[in-house]
Amino acid sequence: MTPAIEHEILAALREVDDPELGVDIVALGLVVSVDVVGDRVLVVLAMTTPTCPLGGLIAETAAVAVGKRLGPGYAVRVAVDRTAPWSPECAASEVRARFERKPSWLLTAVKAGLSRLVGAA
Repeated sequence: MTPAIEHEILAALREVDDPELGVDIVALGLVVSVDVVGDRVLVVLAMTTPTCPLGGLIAETAAVAVGKRLGPGYAVRVAVDRTAPWSPECAASEVRARFERKPSWLLTAVKAGLSRLVGAA
C-alpha cells in the first residue's frame, strides 16, 4: 500500500463518526487494520464493546466514505471484528481527555471545606 492511498483511506475514515459518541472512528481508535492489494481494500474495525448494535451501520458508512474517496476503481470492504480488543487507551489523547471524569464542583467544595476544618483544628 502506498502512503498516498493509506492517507486517502484514513482521511475518509476520519469523516465517519461513532453515532453514539460523536467522535471519528480513527481518533476513537476503532481502525484495527487497513490492507490494500491491487484494487481491493479491506478495513477491519473494532467496536468499543463487542455487542455494539451500531457496528454494521458504522462499517457501511465507512465503506461508502472510503469508496467515494478512492473512486470506482477500488472494491472496498469494511469488516467488524467483534473479538478485537478496544479500550480507552486506543483512542487519541484528546479524545481520552474529552471523556475523562472530572470531579464535580460539589465534591471539590466539600473536600476544600473539610481541608479547612481539619487545618483549623
